[in-house]
Amino acid sequence: MVLLVSWTAPGHRPKAEGLRAYLPYPPAKREAFVERFLALKSSAQLLLGEEAARAVAWLLRLEVRNQAEGKRSAFKTPLEALEKAEAWLHSIGQAKRREAVNLEGLPTAPGYVLSHQEEIRAAAAALRIPAGVLAAIVDNEQYGGDKALGLSRGVREVADETALALAKQEGQAPFSRTLGLAQMSWEDTLRQKPRLERFGAWDPARPFPKTETEAREALKDPYLNLLFTASRLRGLFNALYGLPTEDTRPLEDPWLYYLGPAWHNYPFRAQNLETWEDSFHALFKGLLYQVVLEDSVAWRAKGRLLLPLKRYGPDFPKGTGPVPEFFP
Repeated sequence: MVLLVSWTAPGHRPKAEGLRAYLPYPPAKREAFVERFLALKSSAQLLLGEEAARAVAWLLRLEVRNQAEGKRSAFKTPLEALEKAEAWLHSIGQAKRREAVNLEGLPTAPGYVLSHQEEIRAAAAALRIPAGVLAAIVDNEQYGGDKALGLSRGVREVADETALALAKQEGQAPFSRTLGLAQMSWEDTLRQKPRLERFGAWDPARPFPKTETEAREALKDPYLNLLFTASRLRGLFNALYGLPTEDTRPLEDPWLYYLGPAWHNYPFRAQNLETWEDSFHALFKGLLYQVVLEDSVAWRAKGRLLLPLKRYGPDFPKGTGPVPEFFP
């Protein structure tokens, strides 16, 4: 496995700069904030390692700087962002200790992720990216759609309805229609064949979609939806990290948990290094789900809790159908 921490494409990682200059607090309160920030980073390092702690620190510095400069940010004050990061780390710590994970107050949709965990793991492994990246995208898209004014799926569904109405009047749809767990567009789906073949991730006996109708049909399959999404993300990651198009090495950088959902959801804001609700929470979702999906313990969602279960025994969930067959 290769951990990539150097960048040749500028502008996709926040600068490792000081925090104090962007804090709108008097000296005593500012130093208290910095102390809590450093304690948070230390906790992240103990739980998840040095690279994950660095990613958490980058995100918080970026959020605080965006607040100070009037750019799009997830919170109104640095303290709000810090408290939410602390809440996320607390839940991740519970998962690491295999305790019941309390997600109260955290914007999550774990039921969607856990019910498709095998597909998420398989699709991520096929393109050699962390499973937590795909899991965070699924959570973002499905959580957004479950809200009355969802940030992700809900907004896109409204746009799609508008597009279909206009299509009937004008003969063509002006929007890219997105479908499925990860809200993958059928246009991007048709572009993934070369990369999927390069990674050996596509069954050669299965015809690849060639038309809009075929692409839409394929995206209804949860595994294919995630596989196409993972392929699109891998192309993006190779470009951002300055890797050759044909590079197939495994990627493990925890900053991918921010980059993947941010670029998937809103490329312009991601390029501008803005932070918003989806992109801020996505990094922590990725870290959490990476623990949950790689653990030897099975998990199930119950309300706002994630409960650890034994792999065998009467409590182990039996699933709703046959185990999907993945290629390779």
